[in-house]
Amino acid sequence: MWKPITYSNEHLLEMLKMTRENYGADNDIAKRDFIEHQYFENPAGDAVIDLAWDDHKQRLAGQYVVWPMRFWVQNKLQLCAHSLNTLTRTDYRGQGIFTGLAERTYAREITLGHGFCYGTPNPNSYSGFINKLVFSEIGQTPLYLRPLNPATMLKEFLGHKWLSSLAKPLNIFWKVNKIKEKGNIKIVCVTEKNLALVDSLWNKICGKYPVMNIRDSLYVKFRYLNMPHRIYYPYLVLRGGVPVAFAVGRIMNVAGMQCGMLADFMFAGGCEAQAKILLSFMLRLLQTKGASVAGSLMLAHTQEAAILRKCGFLRCPKKLEPQPFPLIVRLFDESLKEKGVLDIQNWFFTMGDYDVI
Repeated sequence: MWKPITYSNEHLLEMLKMTRENYGADNDIAKRDFIEHQYFENPAGDAVIDLAWDDHKQRLAGQYVVWPMRFWVQNKLQLCAHSLNTLTRTDYRGQGIFTGLAERTYAREITLGHGFCYGTPNPNSYSGFINKLVFSEIGQTPLYLRPLNPATMLKEFLGHKWLSSLAKPLNIFWKVNKIKEKGNIKIVCVTEKNLALVDSLWNKICGKYPVMNIRDSLYVKFRYLNMPHRIYYPYLVLRGGVPVAFAVGRIMNVAGMQCGMLADFMFAGGCEAQAKILLSFMLRLLQTKGASVAGSLMLAHTQEAAILRKCGFLRCPKKLEPQPFPLIVRLFDESLKEKGVLDIQNWFFTMGDYDVI
């Protein structure tokens, strides 16, 4: 039998051991420095963690974790959380640990002032969230892809050199053209020394969409500059010294291919031209880092998705997606329904709004 307990620091090593058993030692969430950063250095607050404990065997049986987030909803700060890193040890499955711990965590969230919890579940956990935890799926996040080097992409994905040779002429078709930067345009790498530029941009774009994760300097520093074991490439484009667009790239191995993922991409209204310049720069950068294909999760109704399409990104057919990308929400504050939180057309949501990429 198990009993619910609240996390304390003495449980961290056992949590890591349990994670390694399920996901392997190479997974980021099985590494102590990564988890300590993710759970306890978040500017939105420490992770809310509930654990299942087996008194007889003196070990953990499972965990439920939510990652606090600061959202901007209808031009007001709204605390919420993202559900992540749910885990039940194999020999304890079917004992109600997932739902039992989750409901306990949600009760604690309400006391913290969280208005809602959202998730991006994999197919294994999707039904549990929808059928047992009363989440609503508000929509799917499309995956956009753009070949950067078709010949290499086919070689990596299919493992056939001769097919790669046949695809070489396509490299010219998918070439990333450099867009000329006019005199008042400058692209800069985001560092801890120029984080004030990030706040300047956030002040311009907050409210661009009714429901947005806050992308200020605190978040960018935590999420992209200081995250252990991950290398991100965050850049801003300045127009006349003023930041107007932001993008973050990361190289990942997906299905045997070196993918240049756009972890984040956003721009101020009326700055489509500058956004194209930054996107072209990012694609060429990712190409030089070895990426044969670029990818981005982006809601189709956004201006950012329109720029992706104009720059050669194609929406991946659902049958070819590595997995579906549903966005699910559970409200704790019912007044947020009137503010459009359950309408995906109000959201801006991309890879940077959760923890995987």
